[in-house]
Amino acid sequence: MYNRKKKSRFNNEKKYSDIISIWPKIVEYIGLSEYESKVYLSLINLGTAGARKLSLNCDVPRTKVYGTLKKLIDYGLVVEISGTPKQFVPSHPGESFNTILNITKEKATDFDSIIKHLETIHEKHKEDTGPMKKLVWFLEQDLDIKGKCNEIIRQSEESLTIVTTDDGLEILFNAAHRLLDEMLENGVEIKLYSPLDPRVNPLARELSYIYQVKKVEVNTPILFINSDNKRFILAKLAPRGSENPFESAMFTEDIELLNLICLLLVNGHNEILLKTLNL
Repeated sequence: MYNRKKKSRFNNEKKYSDIISIWPKIVEYIGLSEYESKVYLSLINLGTAGARKLSLNCDVPRTKVYGTLKKLIDYGLVVEISGTPKQFVPSHPGESFNTILNITKEKATDFDSIIKHLETIHEKHKEDTGPMKKLVWFLEQDLDIKGKCNEIIRQSEESLTIVTTDDGLEILFNAAHRLLDEMLENGVEIKLYSPLDPRVNPLARELSYIYQVKKVEVNTPILFINSDNKRFILAKLAPRGSENPFESAMFTEDIELLNLICLLLVNGHNEILLKTLNL
């Protein structure tokens, strides 16, 4: 019998300890003071109590308990029961905190709209704040480069512009001719620019029956693929006879960098390329 009572008292004390331990969160979330939080939580645990009992339970000085209870009554968190001595009961937590919870939600929503407004202003003036970071990816593995070329070609919806050497055109035709045909069937406009002349070169002539093929001078061993003027890959070709056709590559979706790369691919004799790249 004694052990049962002792165990019951221990359980009650543990429950009270668990309840009273959350007072810092009540202070943080609701805005009550430490005394107000402790008195309220103690009253939740006791159910009904007078000021003296509350003072003993929550370690709030008795001289402070009455003033604290008055504030809690004003907040609508505590109800006073007439009698001698006076007793106090806590209001239903869900109903009591519902107004505060709604106000908190409204503040969070309002603050979220403020953040979005600030982000809009920040984006608008970002160009005037100095150097900007550009996201550019680099590839060194031949299979990765081939895969990325196919991915960028497949992403095209309206136009596909390819600039390369005669070797690059041959590599592209061998690796992706079916994909290019598929994109053409989907309505993508495909333009191929290389040093090969469709009038005398068999491969260029064959491609010209299907795509828009034009002869331009490309003196650097590169393969440049521009998809919809939104993304591009620029790959460095390996020397003829190498085991793998590509050495390295870079790709990005940055429009300013795309325009810059297009300018670098044009020399004084390639005005036709300048026009076809919309520069």
